[in-house]
Amino acid sequence: MTEHINDNLREPDPDIHVFRKGLCVSGARPRQRSPLELSLDAQDGFIPLWAKGVVLRYRFDQRTLRWSGRTREEILKLFDKAVEKWGDAVPVKFVENTRAWDFEIIVREHKVCYQNGCTLASAFFPGGGQQKLTIYPSLFDQIEFEQVETLVHELGHVFGLRHWFAKEMEQEWKAELFGTQNPFTIMNYGENSTLTEVDKDDLKRLYNQAWSGELSNINGTPIRLLQPFSANLHPVH
Repeated sequence: MTEHINDNLREPDPDIHVFRKGLCVSGARPRQRSPLELSLDAQDGFIPLWAKGVVLRYRFDQRTLRWSGRTREEILKLFDKAVEKWGDAVPVKFVENTRAWDFEIIVREHKVCYQNGCTLASAFFPGGGQQKLTIYPSLFDQIEFEQVETLVHELGHVFGLRHWFAKEMEQEWKAELFGTQNPFTIMNYGENSTLTEVDKDDLKRLYNQAWSGELSNINGTPIRLLQPFSANLHPVH
């Protein structure tokens, strides 16, 4: 059965934030969060990061591609460009695998809009379950540069990054600060949302120190290095 989402404008949700010309809902749904999203909550009390050498395997939801009218090649081109923008700071390797997958790329057929804008994409934080990277049709209303920048932002969540303003505006989840606090960051919104060398340097330093054991906690909150879902399947090709 085809999934349909109401295109009517919804009441603004205070936990959904404007990103550039659209919305990002990653890590911003405390009343609808998944168990993996709880990994940054104070009740769990740890910071989830990927273990060294992790390979994240993904597949495309072919049904949603057909419904949306988009192609695998079109989405993969944007995804690859977003990964390339993070450069050598990327802490994982991405491999397409239709059998043993860690996350699924879903392309929605219908827009999801609120009074303050339409959702562009949503992603996930590090964890051991099978996850979703969801792209909404409003993303394709943007120019290609904005499309790629949106996915760069979502990849930040996949790498374990919260929104720049998380400690002030997303207080239902515990967030810890690391590195340089600069409003000009890809993890912010609006005009301040841009990927900087500081973003990449901080991410690289965070993972290198966590992997080496030099950094075991941030402000007393322990770091936990996680394996993806596929790491528990044998053999994985």
